[in-house]
Amino acid sequence: MLADPYDAILLDLDGVLYRWPEPVPGAAEGVAALRKAGKRIAFVTNNSSRTPAQVVERLASVGVDAKPEEVVTSALATATILAERGTRFAFVIGEEGLLKALTDAGIRIVNASSDDVDAVVIGFDRGADYTKLKDASVLVERGVALVASNADPSFPAARGESWPGAGALLAAIETTTGTRGEVFGKPEAPLFERALASAGGGRPLVVGDRLDTDIAGASRLGWDSALVLTGDARPEDVESSPWKPTFVVGDLSGLV
Repeated sequence: MLADPYDAILLDLDGVLYRWPEPVPGAAEGVAALRKAGKRIAFVTNNSSRTPAQVVERLASVGVDAKPEEVVTSALATATILAERGTRFAFVIGEEGLLKALTDAGIRIVNASSDDVDAVVIGFDRGADYTKLKDASVLVERGVALVASNADPSFPAARGESWPGAGALLAAIETTTGTRGEVFGKPEAPLFERALASAGGGRPLVVGDRLDTDIAGASRLGWDSALVLTGDARPEDVESSPWKPTFVVGDLSGLV
């Protein structure tokens, strides 16, 4: 089995386990086979909008069994790091997953008029409007730190549509202020490191469908990776990419 040498399997979601709302064929069986082989699993997503419990519900709807403690989101990575830095108050553009992660970490969500704002935190937000972007930009211009759960330019929506992602919202503020935001999601290290810790450590294998996030992040850390061809990337993309996966498999069953 290709996965034999690895202790922890870090699985991306969209494009690997489902192409929402449809499951990727064989993905649920692949996860079950990995568990049967004694592999520890972490489900890793850049999407900051959902809580781990909501991710578990979505996985269950496509036949994949998971527990909330196995789910690691960019929202959780962001909240953990900010709390460790002593962040107390944050102005947030984001949805429930990011808001709850920050609140659970002891960070208070405040509005733009608050006297105390330690960080402007950007995540995927379908309710973002000009006022939110303006308020965030003004705070950053005043010297408040700018951070983002992830920098994905687009969000893979139903029917193959692409919607503006967290990276698109971040880019609007960066363009306005000239300030570069700090990103904690893929391909940056914090999300991968938290995922490995969640899976109990050991030797990891990162499994994803995107060369610029999943494979790039693994490569930067010196970790092995497997690119599945059920989502974003195609075989010809590997040749032109600076980020080379350790393995290329048709789908998740290729690991087992």
